[in-house]
Amino acid sequence: MRPHLISLAVFCCLLLPANAAFGQSSISLNVDGLNRRYLVHLPPGFDPSENLPVMMWFHGGGGNANDGVFEADFRGLANSQRFILVYTEAWPDVIESCRCWGYDLGQGETNGNYEIDLAYTSAVIDDLAQRYNADRDRIYAGGYSMGGSFVWDLACVKSDEIAAVAPVAASMYRSTYDNCEAGLPTAICHILGTQDFYAPYNGASWVPSVTDQNAFWVAKNESEPDPEVVPLGGGVTRSTWGPGEGCHGVQHFRIQGGDHVVPSFATSAIWEFVSGYDLDGLIECDPVEPPSNDDCGTATKIAEGPTSFSTVGASASGIPSTLNCSTGNGPQVEADVWFRLVAPCTGTFTISTCEAGFDSRIDVFDGTGGCPSPNATPYACGDDECGDDASASSLALEGQVLLVRVGSPDGSTGDGVLLVECEPLNPPNPADLNGDGLVDAADLGLMIAAWGTAKADLNGDGTTNSADIGLLLVAWS
Repeated sequence: MRPHLISLAVFCCLLLPANAAFGQSSISLNVDGLNRRYLVHLPPGFDPSENLPVMMWFHGGGGNANDGVFEADFRGLANSQRFILVYTEAWPDVIESCRCWGYDLGQGETNGNYEIDLAYTSAVIDDLAQRYNADRDRIYAGGYSMGGSFVWDLACVKSDEIAAVAPVAASMYRSTYDNCEAGLPTAICHILGTQDFYAPYNGASWVPSVTDQNAFWVAKNESEPDPEVVPLGGGVTRSTWGPGEGCHGVQHFRIQGGDHVVPSFATSAIWEFVSGYDLDGLIECDPVEPPSNDDCGTATKIAEGPTSFSTVGASASGIPSTLNCSTGNGPQVEADVWFRLVAPCTGTFTISTCEAGFDSRIDVFDGTGGCPSPNATPYACGDDECGDDASASSLALEGQVLLVRVGSPDGSTGDGVLLVECEPLNPPNPADLNGDGLVDAADLGLMIAAWGTAKADLNGDGTTNSADIGLLLVAWS
């Protein structure tokens, strides 16, 4: 990791007051043979039966647990809001000659303490649960500078233990950003100044930009796509992406002109945000359950006539439509649900979603062989035939299995009515399968589609086969 950045970060931490922290107890802890410690502050009249949440703070590079108190003094909040406050301490880094939190940037760029400090973090949580009956579902981690960088790592690799993180004056290491997909959703509260040398706001080779970082976590957490932006004065702007369907939110404080410091508002802002979460997400969140027919394999059976449906909570199947099925929206289909229709007649079917409460589109697949593959071509499709809703029509043989997919080109969801209609054909000649008055290639195509079934059986032997083709050719117009 760039030595000059670490040196500057360490120097900034050394400018903090040198007095020892007061009002805390120092707890010794042996982790994998290493003698570690942490500071703990308990609210007045603490009783283990309260099962209190925990706010952990990870100090900046070159500091220690005592310095963490002066970086972010949560003690008053811990007393009034009743939570367990913990100041952790990094293991000495022999490469940087400081107490600097472990990092592993890949390709051998590490200080050797990454796994050591990850194990220590889990050990502290275990000790807090055993010693103080801490609430394991409400463990929060904040940190400054290199401590903030380590907290970003915790969000990715300890997301099964940490409910929310609050990094200050730090962005994700580039390697963390590139390798965080496996972690669980985690609530994020991030504070950063636009002039911070350690974590350049618009990104650098070692950190992503704030814009990219926010977008990553909004997507990972399934947060609301559009933030609530509130100017707080003093050059501070708060952007909050609500929990959304994923029940995990993202909050970012931009400090215009701010440098490498923990701002005075940090502790109250952090606690206000993180305290609303547990490991499952926002404590008061009511996640939307996906519809029962969210997947093709659980398609709802429908018949001719109207069927009410909802796509609220649905996911995308990953099967695009085709460009010629769209009026300009592209082939993407989001938030889709599935239906299984057995054609009630030989004739023209029409399936529509007109007057649905969202921008809907329809794809119909031949379901004879089961669910379609990701590159399957729709049998019929529709988009914007009735306002921003859809109507799809085609020919079908009685008994033919059709899989109907209803979704949206833009991710919008809502309720609607799926209407199925079938207009039967009445061919004067049994070989005129489509009823157009001619026996031609169109009828041959319908016969081939019905091959091996009784759907186009002309000779009454119960199977559509070569004998029926012979009869059709005899009747050819």
